[in-house]
Amino acid sequence: MTATQPELAPAPASGAPTAVTRPNLTLGLLSLAHALIHMQSALMPLVYIAVITQFGLDEADIGVFIAITTAVGGAMQLSYGLLTRYVARPMLIGVGQLIFGASLVAAGFAQTVGQLLAAISGARIGASPQHPVGNGILSDAFPVERRGFAISTHIAGGNVGTVLVPFVGGALLATVGWNTTLLLFGIPPLVVGLLVLWFVREDHKAYRAEARASGSWWSQVRLVLHRGDLMKILAAAMVAAGGRGLDIAAPFLLLYFRSELGIDEQTVLWLYALLLVGAVVGPLIAGVLSDRYGRRRVLIAYYLLSAVGIISVILAGGNLVFLAPLLLPFGTAVFSEGPVLQAYMADRALGPLRDVAFSIYFTAAFGIGALWAIVIGSIVAGPGYVAAFSVMALSYVAGAFLISLVRDTPVAATGGAGTA
Repeated sequence: MTATQPELAPAPASGAPTAVTRPNLTLGLLSLAHALIHMQSALMPLVYIAVITQFGLDEADIGVFIAITTAVGGAMQLSYGLLTRYVARPMLIGVGQLIFGASLVAAGFAQTVGQLLAAISGARIGASPQHPVGNGILSDAFPVERRGFAISTHIAGGNVGTVLVPFVGGALLATVGWNTTLLLFGIPPLVVGLLVLWFVREDHKAYRAEARASGSWWSQVRLVLHRGDLMKILAAAMVAAGGRGLDIAAPFLLLYFRSELGIDEQTVLWLYALLLVGAVVGPLIAGVLSDRYGRRRVLIAYYLLSAVGIISVILAGGNLVFLAPLLLPFGTAVFSEGPVLQAYMADRALGPLRDVAFSIYFTAAFGIGALWAIVIGSIVAGPGYVAAFSVMALSYVAGAFLISLVRDTPVAATGGAGTA
């Protein structure tokens, strides 16, 4: 027997699905744009292996590199709660893709760590509207009973491209080098950015009118910060960012396999592919489960599965018979909490408050992710990988605890309820 999901609230009358035209095409294009962003994110752990040798870096240096680029992209997220009141959301996504692609092309000409850092930071800026603005569009384009599916498809679609990266990216890195590989990865986003600008449409006048009627941007920020349920969701995102999939877990797992366990490069690519297959199927399954059984219980289950998964990786060590079968279920769990958590936020912050909530959510999540990258990198450089992965496991458990504190009370259409 299926359970009724008490935390779901009806979409406000002025919201979608009517505000965003062609929702399925919109979902397809946004998922494609997201795929290109994730392909670059999945490529970077392989690039790190190359640049560590070329530039004489270590794991702590990579942690700082990840931290800086993550912080740059994260700092941009806060602006979108305000920018969406003046600039159409499809415009922000489309222009962002153009900046993203141009930055990767520029990375193809980088000759120093500083130049590479600047180019990847630019790519992070271009990618920054994808999560807060893209999720806002999709939350308006689909009714609440399909919202978990839509947001999870957006995330899973982003991860589809990543499955090819260990092979396509690995082959390109081996044949043409990391510079040319990054340049080639920058060309498709330029095309997709133009497609988004041409085809994705919303009634921006209606959105602006609703935003003005809901109060000032600052009043909406204060409301988000005073909502206990939203703050618990935000806290869970910040704590569990210590083991975030592509930004934290994947880069350090690959370095662990290669440098600590001494696994050969081709086998590392296959292990990475197993992890990324989980990133595709996991969010789709989790989104459907959360629509059916509720976001809260699915989130708690996936956080705990992530903790068990990373501990199991530690215990498996370099034994491929045990290690390889673990990576698919671990990837399925660790890449699934994000879309469900975002759908949970979308359910509880309605109307224009949702875009402000998403901008705060992603600013905080990516900002703290930058700090986590430094912390995990420092732990690896000091006590070692086992200690670092143990901290990741604790971050997942803490995330589950924080979500358990959110009461599934109904959310009023004004967005002012749900303070638990």
